[in-house]
Amino acid sequence: MNKNTLIKMAMIVVLSTASMWAGFKLSQLLDRESGAVPIIEGTILNPPRQISKFELMDQRRHEFGPDQLAGKWSLIFIGYTNCPDVCPNTLSVLKQAYIDMTVLKMELPQVVFVSIDPQRDDAEILGDYVYYFDPSFVAVTGKKAELDNLSKQLSSVYLKAAGASGDIKKDDYLFDHSASVLVINPKAQLQAVFTAPHNKLGIVDGMQKIMAFYNKR
Repeated sequence: MNKNTLIKMAMIVVLSTASMWAGFKLSQLLDRESGAVPIIEGTILNPPRQISKFELMDQRRHEFGPDQLAGKWSLIFIGYTNCPDVCPNTLSVLKQAYIDMTVLKMELPQVVFVSIDPQRDDAEILGDYVYYFDPSFVAVTGKKAELDNLSKQLSSVYLKAAGASGDIKKDDYLFDHSASVLVINPKAQLQAVFTAPHNKLGIVDGMQKIMAFYNKR
């Protein structure tokens, strides 16, 4: 195969790749203009993912499962009360977004904080923790198997990590965990995922788009 042939083949590959990329970007643009799937700071699932049975307990020691998600919108964040930064920062953003949604007279979602640290986060601690951000916020936890079950369904991951001592000890440990905010629709389905870093404008604008998209289905 001579040099000219190789050059021609290379040009064909480059042009084909460019054409495919341009087609993909044009398709994205048309989807946005047609309103097929709104663009948010994260991802809207289409179709949404059904959440199957799980059994946790809220800060009032009431059972919490799919039935407590049905019939309303929910924003779920998975973390733990000893989290040094991501958890309090995210709950603060959700509080700010909640205030803005109230002013806009939007349908208010329930905010659910799921603790992956049942060893330290009992009902009383969870109640005090979320009350600081907003009295209406819900906090839940439960057995590790049930937390793993829900986390898996929400494609959220967490892993116990070393604490200040440099080791994982009984009362000295942290968690590495996902920082996404998960949007559950009134059919108890995972409808969307907000990816970090979070801000109140992104949450409020995203929820308006998500709700409108859901209501058109």
